[in-house]
Amino acid sequence: MITQVQAPQLLLLLLLLTLSATGSDPVICFTQYEDTSGKCKGLLGQGVSVEDCCLNAAYAFQEHDGGLCQACRSPQWSQWSSWAPCSVSCSEGSQLQYRRCVGWGGQCSVNMAPGTLQWQLQACEEQQCCPEMGGWSDWGPWGSCSVTCSKGTRTRQRVCDHPVPKCGGHCPGKARESEACDTQQVCPTHGAWAAWGPWSPCSGSCHGGPHKPMETRSRTCSAPEPSMQPPGKPCPGEPYEQRVCRGLPPCPVPGGWGPWGPVSPCPVTCGLGQTLERRTCSHPVPQHGGPFCAGDSTRTHICNTAVPCPVDGEWETWGDWSTCTRPHVSDITCKEIPGQQTRTRTCKGRKFNGQRCVGKHLDIRHCYNIQSCTFGGSWSQWSAWGLCIPPCGPNPTRIRQRRCVASLPKFSPTVSIVEGQGEKNVTFWGNPKPRCEELQGQKPVVEEKRPCLHVPACRDPEKEKP
Repeated sequence: MITQVQAPQLLLLLLLLTLSATGSDPVICFTQYEDTSGKCKGLLGQGVSVEDCCLNAAYAFQEHDGGLCQACRSPQWSQWSSWAPCSVSCSEGSQLQYRRCVGWGGQCSVNMAPGTLQWQLQACEEQQCCPEMGGWSDWGPWGSCSVTCSKGTRTRQRVCDHPVPKCGGHCPGKARESEACDTQQVCPTHGAWAAWGPWSPCSGSCHGGPHKPMETRSRTCSAPEPSMQPPGKPCPGEPYEQRVCRGLPPCPVPGGWGPWGPVSPCPVTCGLGQTLERRTCSHPVPQHGGPFCAGDSTRTHICNTAVPCPVDGEWETWGDWSTCTRPHVSDITCKEIPGQQTRTRTCKGRKFNGQRCVGKHLDIRHCYNIQSCTFGGSWSQWSAWGLCIPPCGPNPTRIRQRRCVASLPKFSPTVSIVEGQGEKNVTFWGNPKPRCEELQGQKPVVEEKRPCLHVPACRDPEKEKP
């Protein structure tokens, strides 16, 4: 009845009605975005606007049932998927992997909105050679018949060695074949029971009297009967059986629901949460095998605090190191004179009194300035083959390189700045000009290109689902 609803509950119901009537198109709201699978977890409810659902940046939403799950946090790239199977099972092929822009209210990078896929393509080779089929030998002699009387089967075999298959190949067809055989001997017929007949009516109508109510049934040895010549075996066991009657009174009593209990308080202090009501199957309790109450023992409602949840700050990547210099010294380039350089980073995304970024925003190190210094050098080994570029475009290729690497001077690896505070590591900074033996016209980098083969098409896995 209306007189039993408390004032806070009426305010909550009015707030829910207001939320359902305002805002953008409704979505399905969840309490968690699972990064490993890209799935929404912890269903909160539907008919909620994106803005209300994303008051908590840890929440996620779907625009329709079974649709793509999007996180409420700022857009960022997901982890790369595992590499897809190779496009061919033998010789050289190609394989793809992808990652998705996940988030809300921005872009992962230029023209990369939430839901966009980014692809990578690489060469692959599951098996160096392709299978070669083999050939069968001639059939061997027939074996003996499988039975000693009546009709049975016999078999013969052949071997896959004319020629032997190579690289995982096989011979088409079967290595064994069978045919019927007849011993010209009559087999004895052993007896077998026919199906049990129906149970007789119970000898009583209830339990608890001077005699237990019993029921009986019978069967015959006729499926088939044992033969006379040659003599067959009779049926084992008894032709009759009896048992105590079951399922007699008392009668079952079905259960009934009691009234709904009070609504629980909203369990969150920001964003959306769920309240809960409970009832028990106790009016009456089911007895003597009666059915339990139909329906649910709990029901939930969405509650909205209308308060944004705190968003903790996150460090951006470190910026570039500044030029390596030393105060009061005009030029330390190419000299064993240690200098100093700095780099900084920015704490972004902190909102609604969230936690500040942990750590320092300024990094300082000691350095030797070797910018544009001329040193002797040597050619590196060939690098590993790179990714296929473009992964989803026409005629992708891959590249490997050899570089002319400078032989750095043997300056002291540490320096003592303040007495008593120990040694500090010193890092070489800058791009020197190495000199190597001439290779392909004295280029600092030598490249080799190769086309990627059997390239698969880039398809969104969410759209491939049945």
